[in-house]
Amino acid sequence: MSSLIPGYNYDIFISYRQKDNKHDGWVSEFVENLKVELETTFKEEISVYFDINPHDGLLEIHDVDESLKDKLKCLIFIPIISGTYCDPKSFVWVHEFKAYVEQTSKDEFGLKVKLPNGNVASRVLPVRIYD
Repeated sequence: MSSLIPGYNYDIFISYRQKDNKHDGWVSEFVENLKVELETTFKEEISVYFDINPHDGLLEIHDVDESLKDKLKCLIFIPIISGTYCDPKSFVWVHEFKAYVEQTSKDEFGLKVKLPNGNVASRVLPVRIYD
C-alpha cells in the first residue's frame, strides 16, 4: 500500500528496536491500537510500515542505506524511544532515525511543516516507552 501523497511509499513509519518488543509485545500492541485509531479517524486508508518479523530484517551482507531508503520515504516517522534507542551506535538510530531526518530535510515538505493555522509541526513524532 502506498501513501496518500503521491511519491511517498508510506504515510507512517514506525521505528523501534526489536528487543524492545520481545518481552511483552508492547510495540506491536501500540501499532495495532494506532492502526485502529487511524482507521476510525480518517476516511482514507492510512498506510503504516511496521517491521514485526525479527528474522526477516536486514543482515550485514545487505546495503542497509539503500534497502531502507524507499521504506523511509514516508510522511510521518514515529520512533519508539527506549533507553537504548538513542545510542549513537544503535542500528535504528543510525540507519532509521538519522537517515530519516537527513532525507526528509531535503524533500519537498521538509522536516518541519507549517500547518494551516500558522503553527509548525515536526514530521517526527516520538513515543517514549521508558523513563
